[in-house]
Order: sequence, then structure tokens, then C-alpha cells
Amino acid sequence: MAAYTCWQDVLDDITNRLKKTKTLTRFSKLKSNEDRIEYCLRDDIIRSKVQQWLNIMCSSRHKKYWEKASELRAEGNLCFQEKKYTKAVEFYTQSILAAPFPKSEDAGSHVEELSLGFGNRSAALFHLLKNEECLKDIDKAVEYDYPRDLRFKLLQRKGQCWMKLNQPALALEALKESLKLLEEARLDSRRIARQQKEIEAIIKTVEEMEQSKEEDTNEENSILPLSYGPHSSIDAASAAVDIKFEKSKGRYIVANRALLAGDTLFVEEPYASVLLPAHYPTHCHHCYTKASAVVPCHQCSQVRYCSQQCVDQSWEKYHKWECGNLDSLHSVGIAHLSFRVILVTGLSFIQENREELVKSSNFVYPFDFPDGKYRSNYFSVYHLVAHEDMPAEDTFQYALTALLLLMLLDRLNYFATLESQSLRERLISCNLNSRVGSAPSTPTHKSRSPVHSRLSVNSVEETDMPTGPASMEIFVGGLLLRHILQLICNANAITELQTAPQANSNSSVLNQRQVKVATGIFPSASLMNHSCNPTVISSFCKNVLIVRAICDVESGQEIFNCYGPHFRRMPREDRQRSLLEQYFFICECEACINEDEREQRYQALKCSYCSGPLRAPDNTNRASCLECEKSQDCASQLQKVFTAHDMFVQGLQLAAKGNFKDALERLKKCHKIREKVMFKYNRHLSEVQDQLACCYASLDKMMLAVEYLRPTLIITEHIYGKNSIEFGNELQKFSDLLINALNQANHEHAPCDQDFRNLMEETKSVLEKSYNIFSIHYGPYHASLKEIKEKQKQLEIFTENMEN
Repeated sequence: MAAYTCWQDVLDDITNRLKKTKTLTRFSKLKSNEDRIEYCLRDDIIRSKVQQWLNIMCSSRHKKYWEKASELRAEGNLCFQEKKYTKAVEFYTQSILAAPFPKSEDAGSHVEELSLGFGNRSAALFHLLKNEECLKDIDKAVEYDYPRDLRFKLLQRKGQCWMKLNQPALALEALKESLKLLEEARLDSRRIARQQKEIEAIIKTVEEMEQSKEEDTNEENSILPLSYGPHSSIDAASAAVDIKFEKSKGRYIVANRALLAGDTLFVEEPYASVLLPAHYPTHCHHCYTKASAVVPCHQCSQVRYCSQQCVDQSWEKYHKWECGNLDSLHSVGIAHLSFRVILVTGLSFIQENREELVKSSNFVYPFDFPDGKYRSNYFSVYHLVAHEDMPAEDTFQYALTALLLLMLLDRLNYFATLESQSLRERLISCNLNSRVGSAPSTPTHKSRSPVHSRLSVNSVEETDMPTGPASMEIFVGGLLLRHILQLICNANAITELQTAPQANSNSSVLNQRQVKVATGIFPSASLMNHSCNPTVISSFCKNVLIVRAICDVESGQEIFNCYGPHFRRMPREDRQRSLLEQYFFICECEACINEDEREQRYQALKCSYCSGPLRAPDNTNRASCLECEKSQDCASQLQKVFTAHDMFVQGLQLAAKGNFKDALERLKKCHKIREKVMFKYNRHLSEVQDQLACCYASLDKMMLAVEYLRPTLIITEHIYGKNSIEFGNELQKFSDLLINALNQANHEHAPCDQDFRNLMEETKSVLEKSYNIFSIHYGPYHASLKEIKEKQKQLEIFTENMEN
């Protein structure tokens, strides 16, 4: 087992071992998920290997140690003294995560360690001007008994934060409390007098403050309302859509009235979701907000939260079971979400509704539940499509993963409340022996699990699978497998828009991209079928899914989502292969049926007769034009393409090293060749223009950067469409350069010439276009729109300066 580096290694080893036996053949004949789980559980080899992996992964509990917390806090203090406040915050955060809670046994006599971590972090946050986060840390420090002789510092800081937030009444309250606490400070009389004078000076400043307050609506975190109001029968959906059903396509969503681009059709919280481990250091474990002043779990040091509310909700719903066991869950990848679905649902609910769940499996029209409504609840999750007809070896490995999760639940005493016999007892009983067709063999070893296992069973030589009802443990195991098979097709990536400089950290050219931070299951939004040319786009506010129309839709038309392969981003052949491999269907959407060589157009060479796009050359290097149909030899052009590619790679390498002048030389040669031999909308032409703009921006030559980036807008619009998010992102990037160019021109000469006015008009137009696109895709409160408004304000300042 020591040689295994990941759970997939274990799966492959078990599979390869059992290929030599009849185990896989017998497994392939099983019809229910419960039978598959019980079959795997009865096998000595399987049970032993899974248990060994579980023992290894559960060995690290991520416990808290005051010694570690103190050491990390000392590192933070060093950074604070050097005024490296951001770095200090991270060390203090790690200290807070490692510190035992005051009343725990691990704290011993060092009960103040957690409060000191919060207090010290509040000081660093104060210097970073993060006043709201600072206030939260001060409250936490006091809650965990920050030493009273030092508490006056916290209250003084609290008053200053409230002052900066234009809350004078609250500031005065905190500052006056600070004066009272100063009497308990262990300072000599001289230092007390100096501190008292400092606090009184701040109080005087607060008393002189104006009482006006600026309202902060925090619009960027607002949840958009559903257009046309909520649906009366479909949770989280707009009243403008309905569910339909056809045997050939299952359930799907249609518009019941004319829809406009920008209409909000779904606003849905996930039934269950999991944060990706890579984002544990930066995001709340429960709601996925980015947070710097995080709150810890009271038992483990592995997770971070943005608030105490998220701590409490997470603990109650799932973390009380997952705490200290996340390494095991990380090892199974997306199957972790299956585990989370069971925890969020709760064992008592599954017990109470088991019969109804089994009965509802036979519904012809699965959303037609007793109340006639499609609820975003466990029944809806249960009835999402699960592909159980995949190759037996794949299903077998998924069953092994479900068994691992079931054994983890058993190890955690999740089934302790069950009143029925344990599975071990049921297997030994005569009734169960008669079900399996032969007596159990003598156990060869005892379970080494540190917790008594309800799932520790004797093996059987020959297994005719049970015909009676499975135990509740096995039923839950079957549900785990069912959800794993569902998640392959129904899991939804939860993303956030991240902005990063292009090419190097000093670049003024910014790229925006959607980054996956979590995975969730959204029962209502999952009703939409796929199209490679979708009707909607999805975005997220924290973990809430917002689905908006990106084009006008006529009444009665189907609403389509895109499961990943988009006709503007991927050739038809690649899309078809991707959808078949992951979703098990051959796409017959309009974009796939009416594929018209459009992808060739954007990678085409230039026709020597009409400058149109050439088809892909054949094996004799001849190609015909998509527009004039004339055939021509392309050998010379293809050779120049290879030369240009070498130049491009060299340019990228030089730019990465910061050698922009030499990079420009290579990239210009590449650009000259590509302009001569490539069709005007070839994506590789925009690729080199983009890099040229980036290099010029890095050299602070903004106007030259503008000249090279401008043509990429035309190519991007042709490839992705005028309302596409790709075009919106390109406009955003271009507006960055335009604003920088205006600033540069404003400093170099009087901004009154016609070229300057033209640049301003272009900037205004670009910002308006990008604003409209982001409004359609994300609504009026998105962070990108806030950024565009800031640029528009800068433009207004330029206008005022010109008029004056």
C-alpha cells in the first residue's frame, strides 16, 4: 500500500487483481447499486485494500497545537515589525487556525493563544485599511478572552476603525471604553498618561466629525431577482419558463413567453457543494467568499470561514462529520460531493423517505411528485440522470469509491442511531446465509479499524446476491454510488472571475478568466439540455448560481445550456468526442448539424486570388477557397507559417524573461509573415497582435500597444460574436490600454488636439460596448461593471480638463 500515491492507484490495483478471477464478470450482472455495494463489501481483497487506504488517509487529523500557533504568531510579529502587513496577516491567520480553542484540552494553560492571534491580526488589517475585517477580529479577540491588561489597545483600534467608517457614535463608545480599560493596563504612570492623551485626542477628532454618512449598498454582492417573478411550481426558476418532457430527450426547459437577452431565468443555491482543496487558503469553506480575516473551525486547522455564521452552518450540515477526514475525501475527487449530498440530506430523512424514494424510481414523468411541484430538494437530486449503463470496469471502480465513502461513514459512527442489527450480525444470521446461497467462510483476519465497524463482514466463497431488502447502511452505499454516477453528468463548476496581468506582472494589459473554485449540484438548473450554441450563460455570486439569457428567445423555444464544448471555442469533432466521453450522447444541436466549415475559416490561409479563407490543404498541399472556390498550391505559405511559429515562440520566451525589445523584433517578423499568408480573421493573427500590444505596454508605449490590440477586437468579434463574453473581455483589456494611453498623452502634451479627442471618443464607445455585454451576462451589479464605471469617471475628468 505504501507504493500507492493516490486513490486511483488503489482502484487500478484492485481491478487488475480481480480481472484474473470471475469477480468482474459477476459484478457486471448485478442490477442495483445496493447489490453492487454489498458485492464489493463481501470481497476480502476489496475490503482489505479499501480499509488500508482509509487508515492511511485518516492518520492525519489536522489537530490544533498551541506551540505551533505561538510559533506562527511570532513569525507574523516579525513581518509586522518590518511593515510587511499582508504577509503578517497570513502568518496570523495560520496561527489562528492552529490555535486550540480556550476551553479545549489541547489549550492547556495557554488559553490566550487564539485571542492573541485575532488581536495581532486586527492590527495588521488596520494598517492595510481593512476596517471591517479589523472590527470582526477585535470582536473575536474579546470573545476569546484577550488579556484585559492589553484590551485597551483593541478598543482604541476599534474606535479608529468606526471613525474611518464614518460611524462616530460607535467610535466614541469604543474609545471611551478604551479609556476605562486603560486603568487595568500594566503600564507605568508615564506611559498611561501618554496613552490617555492619545485616546482623548482621537475622541476630540471624532466629536468634530460631520454626522453625514455615505451609504454603501455593496451592490456587487447583490443577488439578481428572477425576471417575471418566481415560478409557482419550479423552485429557483423564473415564471417565464416551464418544464416539458419527451421520451427521446427527457425533461427540458422551454420559454412560455418571449424572452430578452439579459433576462434572469434561474437563481439557485446548490443543494450541496464542495470547495476545491486548492482554494482552501483563500476562500470560505462554506459560502466560497474570498476572505482575509477568516474564522477557524473549533476542532481542525484545515478549513477557513468568512464568518461565525458560516462556521455554524457548515458544522451543523456536514463538517461535524468531515472534520479531520478531508484528506480521505480529497483523494476521491468529485465523489466527495456525493458524500456531502448524503450528509446534507441527513440519515433520518433517508430513513423516513426510503420507501418513497424507491417507489418514485418508477415514475414515468419523474418531476411529477405528489404536490405537483419541482422542488430543489433531495427528491430532485435523486432523480437526476445517473448513467448506470457505462462499461462494467468503470462502474466497478465507482462502486469501490462509494464503498470507501460508506466505510468512512461507518468509521465515523454515522449509523450509530440505527436500531437494526449491524451488517456483521445480519451476515452471520441464518436468514442472511440462506440469501447468499452458501455459508460464510471462516474469517482469515480481524478488522484493524480503530473504531468498531458495523460493516466488518465475513467473506463468502460464492456469492449469489441477496434478494431481500438491503440494510440501511447498504442502501446508503447504493445512494452514494447513484450520486457519483449522477455527478459525472450533473455536477456544475462554481466559478469566479479573476483578473491577472498578461505576460508579466508589470503589464498594463489585463486578462479576465473564469476560475473554478468549487463544484455543486443545482437540481433546477440541471433540467436544461445541452447545445453547443447555448441560450444562457451562468455566473455566480458566492455559491449562488445565476442563469441569464444571452439572446432573445421566442415563446415555446427550448432553453439550452452549454455543458462545456462550445461551437465558437471547439471544432465539431472535438465537441462530439468530449460530449460522448463525459455525457454519453451524440450532440445533434443546430450548431453540430449545420457545421459549415466555420472553424476552418478562423485558422485559414489567405487565398491568393480573392484574399478569402482557404480550406485545409490536402496531402499534396493544395487547397480551395471557401469563397471563390479556386484551387491553389499552398506549399510556400505552409513553410512561412512554420517560420512564423518559430518566431512567435522565440518572442514569447524573450518576453517572459523581460527582454521586450528583442521580443518585439521576433514578434514583428512573425506578424509580418502571418499578415501576408493568413486570412484576416485567423485567430493566430490576433494572437501575435495581442503579444505585441503586451510588450509595448510593458515598455510604457501605450499608443503603440493600442494600435496593435485594436485589430484583435475585429477578429474576436467575428469568432465569438458581438455579445460574447470573450469579446467583452477583449474590450475590457483594450479599455485598460486606452485609459493608460490617455493618461500618458495628458502628461506629455496639452490634451486638446484632434487625435486626443478621437482617442477619448473611442474609449467612450469601447466602455459602452463592454458595459452592455457584461450587463447581459452578469447583471448590473457585477464587479466588472463597477470597474467600467470607474473608467467612465476617469473619462469624465479628461473631458472636464479639455473644456477648462
